[in-house]
Amino acid sequence: MSAPVADDWLTVARPVLRGTVEVGPGLLKGTQVVHIVGDRETSAFLRVGPREAFLMRQLDGRRTLAEIGLLYAEQFGKRLAAAHWQQLLTMLAGHALIEPAEQGRLSEIRTKAEETRRANGRSPLLWRRPIPGAAELAVRLAGRLGWMLRPLVAVPLAGLGLAVAAYVLVEWAQLWSAMTGNPSRWTATVVGLLVAWLVIAAHELFHGIACVRYGGRPTEIGVMWRFPMIAPYCKVDDVVTFDRPAHRVVTAFAGIYVNLVALLPFAALWWWGPQSGWWHGLAAVLLLFGVVSALVNLVPVLKLDGYHMLEHATSTTNLQTESFKYVGAVLRRGRSAAGEYPARGRVVYPLYAAVSVAILLPLVVVVLRTWYLTLSDLWGPAAAVAVLVGEALVAGLVLRWAVRRRRTATEAT
Repeated sequence: MSAPVADDWLTVARPVLRGTVEVGPGLLKGTQVVHIVGDRETSAFLRVGPREAFLMRQLDGRRTLAEIGLLYAEQFGKRLAAAHWQQLLTMLAGHALIEPAEQGRLSEIRTKAEETRRANGRSPLLWRRPIPGAAELAVRLAGRLGWMLRPLVAVPLAGLGLAVAAYVLVEWAQLWSAMTGNPSRWTATVVGLLVAWLVIAAHELFHGIACVRYGGRPTEIGVMWRFPMIAPYCKVDDVVTFDRPAHRVVTAFAGIYVNLVALLPFAALWWWGPQSGWWHGLAAVLLLFGVVSALVNLVPVLKLDGYHMLEHATSTTNLQTESFKYVGAVLRRGRSAAGEYPARGRVVYPLYAAVSVAILLPLVVVVLRTWYLTLSDLWGPAAAVAVLVGEALVAGLVLRWAVRRRRTATEAT
């Protein structure tokens, strides 16, 4: 992109971002604040700093660069030279974020973004297969089903679903007995799993519907292999460009909301349907699976909906990794390391790390104890210890490989 030689071009130029480009809010990532810029037409994303984000938001085609420069000086206490503008505009033009943008270049960016998404995270334990037209289906359904996300509708329905979930937890033994004691428990369980899979599909679809409701668009909807199961998935990358944290949180919560609403007809079948036999067993299966699915999604240490809700509520990104980085830095260097972080990070990161340890440590102890007792009964204490040590070494090597792989991918982007 060429520019006039004289600096007075700043008083004339009025560049404008393309209409499909959105500059996201500031998100805390370690010691820095980052903004995600998304292009709804190409589904490509770019990470920038607060200064670049401020300037991009001013590129409305009405103000000249000189006028924007005055606003920048008021905000950051520093004036921008013509060379700085050249650098910014060259970067924006290279990513086809400002007008005019060639259709050929937009197609290239769209294709590259799609290839990057396909390759991201692919491994023998994880792959995704987008379903053609599924994302467009979410856009169409948003107009018909979006009313379910209105507070006057969603709050009562979610509240009823939570009440049913509480009932299931209290009456767990009775439901479990109805499921396992059913003479046709295997067919009821298989049908229950199929219905649960359909609920998961609706769960993912509603993530897309919520994304559309708040101005975004689902990037992909498809089927995912995540060892050891095949399940639907929905990518709503646009959520990081929503200005209001509440909209981001609701988009992440929309799937769990579907799980809670689905409990209502299952509970009706349990309470008012046949009180014995196949249908009663099926109702027990659906309620047990439904509650477990909702609760697992809420656990903040698993990178599922609850984790993303917490990220959006705290306006952070990469919360889990950055929290443990913070703790590691403080343990190594003390208060000086904590001083490098913004005040919000000094609160959010240690709290999340503490919650993670409080959840994971008892779980690990229970799993290890159960596995040790099982192996000890089979082969004796010495063999059980040897197996556990071997498994720990293998797990450590796999974890080290995964961390290096993720770090390499992060540096590449």
